[in-house]
Order: sequence, then structure tokens, then C-alpha cells
Amino acid sequence: MDSTATEHPTLLPRLHLFELIDQPWYPRAVRNLSTDYLHTVAARLGMFDAATDVLAKGLQASGTDTLVDLGSGGQGPVPRLQRMLEARHGLKTRAVLTDLYPNAEAAERARAEGATYLPRPEDARQVPEDLRGMRTLFNALHHFRPEEVREVLEDAQRRGEAFAAFEVVHRTPGGVLGTLLVPLLVLLFTPLIRPLTPLRLLLTYAVPVAPLALAWDGLVSTLRAHRPEELKALTQSLQRPGYTWEVGVVREKGKGAVTYVLGMPVR
Repeated sequence: MDSTATEHPTLLPRLHLFELIDQPWYPRAVRNLSTDYLHTVAARLGMFDAATDVLAKGLQASGTDTLVDLGSGGQGPVPRLQRMLEARHGLKTRAVLTDLYPNAEAAERARAEGATYLPRPEDARQVPEDLRGMRTLFNALHHFRPEEVREVLEDAQRRGEAFAAFEVVHRTPGGVLGTLLVPLLVLLFTPLIRPLTPLRLLLTYAVPVAPLALAWDGLVSTLRAHRPEELKALTQSLQRPGYTWEVGVVREKGKGAVTYVLGMPVR
């Protein structure tokens, strides 16, 4: 695990353009097309497997067995990571999934895997008192502007909860070029998404709403991504007695880099 942020010159300025998936007016059915696709790709490819050891470190430091996932969308990688935490570290966990725009169909799938997906909207900047446990965000930190990222991190620190955010989008020329493949990936992965509804097939193959929407949001996500050195500077300004932050990049063999931010109470 590389626990220090890798220093690189900023080749691309951060642009906080609009993502369709963030818009309150965006039709729920179309948003779910995107979040279900993102869940399927992450699960099938194991894109966040490298997060396992980071999560274990946070869970052990905080003494909790609960993961409170913020921005779960179409379910996200948490159920898969729970299995990996038990296999690699002997940690049995329970999971509570949340989102600002909850996905009711994903909630049913989550329940089938033993997780709870709350039907009420939850804002990662102001997590209610009744949600206790290690907070996680998977490919969601880029949805927040830097000052909002600070709010998200400060809220966890103030409550003394462990926190971990993971990003697989990177604000680099290569990351931007990689988004050109998104429409093709949507066409390839859609048959693996469950449930495979007539509406999903219609808006993917007959009228390519899903490929185009995901391509746009993928490009914007890349341009919005926070670089490790930016996150490191932000967390250094948050350092307080009794709580510690680290930023780094981790990799699983044969898979892409995962940028992470980890916050832990110090016992």
C-alpha cells in the first residue's frame, strides 16, 4: 500500500461541470440505468478490490463492525468487499447503504445480499446521528467541490467515525481518453445487468440514451476528480488531536489504481 500521495504536476485544471446523475430533475428511471451499470461494472471487474486492506485498517482502528456507505447508487461494491474483508482479514461486517437519490430496485438486491439500503435520502455532508459506523464513499467524492469535500470529511471527524473514500477516476490525459470507451462498455455490459428490462434494452440499443449519458458523466467525472496531492493538502488542514488522516493510492494486481482518503479516530 502506498500511503503517501504521488506528486505529479497538475496537467488538467479541475472543472466542476454538471453530471446528469446529480441533477434533481433527472428522471429516476434513467438515473437508475446509470447507477445499475456502474454497480455491475465495479462488481464484475473488481474495480475496488484494492480498497479491502484500507477498509480493514479503518474498521480495526475504530472498533466498529458496521459500514455506512454514502452514495451507494445501484448498490456499489460494498457487498463484494464485505466478503473480501472476511476472507482476508476475518472481519465480519454489516452494511447500511444510503444515497441522496435512493434506488429502490437496488435496495431489493442489497437485501438479498444481507445489506440494508435505506429508502430515505441521505446527504454525505450531514449524516444523521442514528447512522453509526465507518463511513465509505466509492467513486463519489468527485461529486463534491473542494469545500464540500471538506464538509464531508469534517462531519465524520467531528463525530469520531472512521471514514474512507475511494476513486477510480483520475484527472489525467489518459483518464480523459479512457472515457471514449464508455459507450462500447455500456453496450457490452448491459446484458449482464439484472434485471434486464425492456426499458433498459430500449434506451441502450434502440435509442442510445444510456451509452451517451454515461459517456458524458464519465468525462465530467474525470474532469472533476480530485488529485491525491489536492486531497492530501485538504486533509493536512483538518489534522486534529484524536483523529488522523492519510491519502494514498493502492492497486490490486492486474487492476487499475484506486485513490483513497482514510480518516481514523486515534485511541
